[in-house]
Formats: sequence, C-alpha cells, structure tokens
Amino acid sequence: MRLPSWLVLTLAFGSLLALLLVSGLASIRRSRQVYARLLELNDAYRRNEDCLHRIRSGVSESSLYVRDYLLDPTYLRDEYYRNALRQFRDSTSRQLDELQRISGPDHAGRVANLTGEVNAYWESLNPVFEWTPVKKRAMSYIFLRNRVMPRREIVLRLVDRVEQINKFDLERQKQDIAESEQDFKTYAKRTLAVAELLGLIIAVVCIYRVLTLERRSEGERRRAEQAESELRDLSNQLVHAQEAERKSISRELHDEVGQMLTGLRMDLRALGRLHDAPLERFQARLDQTKELLDRTLSAVRDIAMGLRPSMLDDLGLIPALEWQARDFSRRFDIPVTLDLDPCLDRLPDHHRTNVFRIVQEALTNCARHAHASHVSISVSESAGLIRLIIADDGAGMAPPAGGSRSLGLLGMQERARELGGRLTIRSAPGRGASLTFEIPSSLLTPAPTAELT
Repeated sequence: MRLPSWLVLTLAFGSLLALLLVSGLASIRRSRQVYARLLELNDAYRRNEDCLHRIRSGVSESSLYVRDYLLDPTYLRDEYYRNALRQFRDSTSRQLDELQRISGPDHAGRVANLTGEVNAYWESLNPVFEWTPVKKRAMSYIFLRNRVMPRREIVLRLVDRVEQINKFDLERQKQDIAESEQDFKTYAKRTLAVAELLGLIIAVVCIYRVLTLERRSEGERRRAEQAESELRDLSNQLVHAQEAERKSISRELHDEVGQMLTGLRMDLRALGRLHDAPLERFQARLDQTKELLDRTLSAVRDIAMGLRPSMLDDLGLIPALEWQARDFSRRFDIPVTLDLDPCLDRLPDHHRTNVFRIVQEALTNCARHAHASHVSISVSESAGLIRLIIADDGAGMAPPAGGSRSLGLLGMQERARELGGRLTIRSAPGRGASLTFEIPSSLLTPAPTAELT
C-alpha cells in the first residue's frame, strides 16, 4: 500500500523536529545539571572556608585574650575577658556544628577530631579563671608556653589540614565537573551527529520521493497526452469509418437494391402489358418477377444483418455468433471453430452487443491482415471471469511502433473498458495472434430455475 506523499513528508520532518527538540531539551537539562553542580560545589566550598576561617580567627583571637588576661596586673577586667572568651567559644561551637553539617561523610572523622581538639583547647583555659593573683603571676608564662600555645598550634594545624583537604576535594570535584562537561560535549556532538544523519536520510528520502513523484507525474502526463492523441485519432477515424460505412451502404442500396427495384418495376410494367397474353407467357414473367423480388429482399436482409443482426435481439448472443461465424466462413472461405458457453445468453443486452461487436471486429481484422487458414472462438467461465478467446494461425503482427494502434484495436479496447473488462492481445510475426477478452462473471443474471407443478 502506497503512503500519501504528505504523510511521508510529515512523518519525516516531524521525526527530525522531534529529534532536534529532544536533543535540545536534553542538552539544556544536562547543562543545567552541570551548572547546578558547579554552583553547589562553590557554595559548599565557600561556606566551608568561612567556617574554617571563623574557627581559626576565634582560636587565634582567644589565645590573644588569654595572653592579655594573664599578663594584665590590674585584675579589673577579668569579667570582660571571661565574656569575650565565652563568646569566642560559642561562636566556634556554632561554626563546628555548621562544618559538621556541610561536610560530607568522608570528612566526618576529621571534623570530629578538630571538634575534639577545639573543645580540649577551651577546656584547657578553664583553670586560668580560678587562679589567685599570686598564682596567676607565678604560672602565667609557664601556662601560656606549655598549655595555651601548643593547644592553639594543634588546633590551627588541624584547621589548615582540613582546609587543605577541602581544597584537594575542590580540585577533585572540579576535575569531575570538567569530566562531566567533556561528557556533555561528547553527548552534544553525538546528538548533533545523529540529527545530521537523520536529516540527511530524511533529505535523501524526500528527494527520492519528489523525484519519484515527478517521474510518475511525467509518465502520467505522457500517458494522458497519448490517450488524448489516441482518442482524437479514434474520433477522427470513427468519423471517417462512419462516412465510409454510409458510403458503402449507399452504394449497396444504389447499385444492388436500386437496380433490383428498377428491374422489378420494369417487370411489373411488362406484366401490365401481358395481361392479355397467353397464360404460360404471363406465368413465366410473373415467376421471373417473384425471383427478382426474393433477391431484393435477400439483399435488404443482408444489409440489415450487417448493421445489426436481428437474431441478436430475437434469439440471443450464441445464435448471432454462430451466424457471424458461418457468414465469415462463407465470404472469406476461412473455417471458424466455435466453443461457446451458454452463460453468454445471461449477459445484459448492452454487454451482449459489445461482445458481438468485439468478435465482429476481430474477424474483420483477421480477414484483412492475418491471412489465416483457421480461426477458433471459445468462451468459458472460471475463477469469477468470463473469458472470450479469439485465435488464428495467420501471419501475426509485431508490437505497434510508438504505441500507436489501429482503429479496430482502439475500438475493441474502448468497448472492453466500457464493460469494466480487460482486453489482451498476444501475437508475434509468423505465429498467429490471440485476443483474450475478460469480464467479471458477476454481470451474469441468475439462471432461471425450473418450478415443479
């Protein structure tokens, strides 16, 4: 089953547009994912750096406050230093909690270790605020050197280590993002290649379809021009055939029938003059007149039978074909064999007339061109078809050059087309010719059934 061109083109370009749309949406989605991942990474790194910076600043500044507190001889600002250190501790605890939350499971141990060291650092500062002034003067330098500064250095080293690890993770994640970006570029190139390939295939299909339609349209145009030319030739030949037939009928009426009627009139005049003559002479003239009248009636009957045999309407198609075969054999001395199926008489009147004319035209062509010694006509019904075959053993014929066909062949093909049938001619030079005419057997009227009384 052939698909309409508009459907083929719609499916082709629809597929291409769908592929471009899907690939474009997929590319946009993939780029958004890469961009969102990059933003997420930058945000996490920024917050991580901010937490570490605040922790480092809190520990460093708190160590300075502890130093100032231990070296302050006035004892008047103890409460100020305590509040400041408590704020540093609270702020550092919040930053540690935030760092624990934003860090992944891979850094949980390091963050927990840092939290423990920071808490130990704050715990190491608690005894300072319980010293007496004398003890503070005696232990301040030793405490700063042995307890506060080492703890601070440990915390700061841990902060730096965590920061280095975060930077390393940042570089690794940047590398992952670069790989994702490369994968995205590869995906985009593949999608573009597939789209271009599909577009090329669609273009080839469309070009092939258009060229096929152009060739088909050109073929149809040529066939239409040829059919128009053949119909024009057929119309001209029909006009000439009509004129030739009228001329032939006129000549037969004038030359044969007219002469007979003239002779008949003369015989009637002679009979008028012989009404007083002896009976034998009058009877002989009357017999001669009757014989001339019979020949006249026979000539008129032959002319009428040539135009349309009355037995086609009175007796049916089979008797008409039998008469046609006998008349053809008598006039051209070519024997005709008949093998007719009774189903012919169940054809409608219009179909019987066209079948008779096809047989008549085929026999006429056989007499004019075939130079055959025998002709066979057979009719059979099988496979839902009525098949009429007219074959001869004559000279045959070659396929007509340029597709031109004679008036007889065109007329037979037009009759076959009018009946919804098919006319096929098989012939070769020196091998005779065979004409096959097929029409559907559904045209037959139901056979009459006998009723019991």
